[in-house]
Amino acid sequence: MVGQTPQDTPFGLQANVAAGLAYLFGPLGGIVMLVGGGTNKFVKWAACQSIVLGVVDIVVSILWSVIMSVLHLYALAMVGTLISLLFLVAYIYALIFAFQGKEVRLPLVAAWTQQIFGSQLA
Repeated sequence: MVGQTPQDTPFGLQANVAAGLAYLFGPLGGIVMLVGGGTNKFVKWAACQSIVLGVVDIVVSILWSVIMSVLHLYALAMVGTLISLLFLVAYIYALIFAFQGKEVRLPLVAAWTQQIFGSQLA
């Protein structure tokens, strides 16, 4: 973020605000900030990671629901709640650091983000 002007961010926002909004609104916020223009690498990283984190959250939630339904393991519903809470904590953690202007690389999610969006982040 250091040395980059607000004009190279989506919609002319400050970089920390654009990155924070990418996390605040989940994958949709990430998509808006990614296609909203700008070349700021900090904002692009936050937007891409937000998209990946949101999609992984959705996929894990669906898979967990299917597993519980098929195997009739309703007693493990608390595990699903803990998984959802883990994703919420990850979003809040990334959101706070993004608004502070600090880049966050979440374990596993950062590697997947780099693999999926590598060309966008270069």
